[in-house]
Amino acid sequence: MENATKELRDCSICSHLKDQEWASQKFGWEANDTSLPVATRDLQLVRDLKPDSNRSLQIWQCPLCFTYYRFSSDYEYLVNGSEDVQSLIRLSQEEANLYLDQPPGI
Repeated sequence: MENATKELRDCSICSHLKDQEWASQKFGWEANDTSLPVATRDLQLVRDLKPDSNRSLQIWQCPLCFTYYRFSSDYEYLVNGSEDVQSLIRLSQEEANLYLDQPPGI
């Protein structure tokens, strides 16, 4: 585990990401909107676990140190505007394998 921590610190992408990142947006309250860190833009989609859904559940990977992340997005539609939430959670190799070994569409 110590080597993995060192790799994360040394990675120019993952060193800018916490183990868990959260963002949210609410229609009409843009001043309070948050976004995931810019470094997430450099992660690559490896697996879309809900390809036909409006609510995302995806596995992303760092192209430099190969660390896996679970990205999810959700929303709640309200009459006066929607609320959107995104999360990015760093996965261990074992956790990533559980997602990657699932049959498509699950």
